[in-house]
Amino acid sequence: MSLRSNVARSAESSLVQVLPTGKALGAEVCNVDLRSFDDWAFASFMRALLKHQVLLVRGQRLGERDISAFSRRFGHADLIYTSPGTTFGDRLSFCSLYAAYDALSPALRSRVAHLKIRHLTTDTADDGRRTTIAGPVHPLVGIHADTGRSMLALGQRRRSSVVGLDGYESDALLDDLWQLAERPEVSWTHSCEPGDLVVWDTRCTIHRHEARDMPRLLHSPPLWNAMPTA
Repeated sequence: MSLRSNVARSAESSLVQVLPTGKALGAEVCNVDLRSFDDWAFASFMRALLKHQVLLVRGQRLGERDISAFSRRFGHADLIYTSPGTTFGDRLSFCSLYAAYDALSPALRSRVAHLKIRHLTTDTADDGRRTTIAGPVHPLVGIHADTGRSMLALGQRRRSSVVGLDGYESDALLDDLWQLAERPEVSWTHSCEPGDLVVWDTRCTIHRHEARDMPRLLHSPPLWNAMPTA
C-alpha cells in the first residue's frame, strides 16, 4: 500500500469518534453534525456501522430533507430519529445475530448449519381480503455480504418455519433460537432522547421498538424483527 493510501486511510478513520457500548453490539458516534458529512465522513461512519451493527448519534437537529438525504445513502440499514422537543422517547432494543450464532452450542450449531427457514407473507386482493402465503426460503445460517461473518437469519417469529421439519419440531427449534436471541448478553437497549438518531444494519440485527405512548406493545414478541438473509 502506498504512503498516499496510508495517509488517506488514517485521515478517513479519524473523521468520526466512536465509543463502543461494551455490549455485544452498539456504539456512539460523538461530536458530529450529520448534515455536514461528506463522502469520506460517511464512509468512516459506514465502517463503524459494519463493525458495531448499531450506531447512536446524539444532539442532532435534522429536518425531513436531512433525514431523507442521509437515509438514501444507506443500503441495508434503517434509522429512527427523535426530534428535539419530543416529550417521550422510544425504547429500542437490539440483538446481534452474530453473537447469537456464536453463542450456539456445538451440537445446535451443527444442527442448524444446513437448515433453511421459510418466511410467510401476506397477499392483499383487490377486495381487501388478505391471504397468508408461503414466502421466500433462506438459509437459517446466513453470511453477511460485507463482513463475511456467520449469523442467524431468524425473520419474524410468528411468520417463520423451518423447512423439512414438522410443525412441532420447527416451533421447538425456533423457540430455542429466539430465547437465545433475547438474552441480555447478546443485546443492547437504548432509551431515545430528543436529538438522538439511531442507525442499525438490518441484515445482522433484530430489533424491538417500544413506543412510549403504546405500553401494550412492550411485551409483544412479534415486535422483534429481522430482515431475512438472502
